[in-house]
Amino acid sequence: FPPVVAGGSRANCLHYITDNRTLSAGELVLVDAGCQYYGYVSDITRTWLVGGTFSPAQEALCEIVRRVKQESIQACRPGVTLNFLHSAAIDMLASELQINEPALPSSPGALPGPGHPRH
Repeated sequence: FPPVVAGGSRANCLHYITDNRTLSAGELVLVDAGCQYYGYVSDITRTWLVGGTFSPAQEALCEIVRRVKQESIQACRPGVTLNFLHSAAIDMLASELQINEPALPSSPGALPGPGHPRH
């Protein structure tokens, strides 16, 4: 399956694969790459800054993601299900985004969206 590589507002399009836009410094580029190995299928989604430095809104969102990632890792232990971790991460993200709403942009496309739909 082809990787998703998209920047700016196009990163909000799930499974965008046209790849025909030049990115500018300060924009974010989303990469969603998949793999398959002996029946195991996985993917990884990452977002990088294209040159320059993060805007305050981009930095605020990155810090939220870092905190939620760290808390999710700390919650991993025997007996904890993937469904629990997934739900807890969604709840943490929702809470963080509500608390930090003034620091985040209000215009669509200012930050890339998720690489996958929420299940």
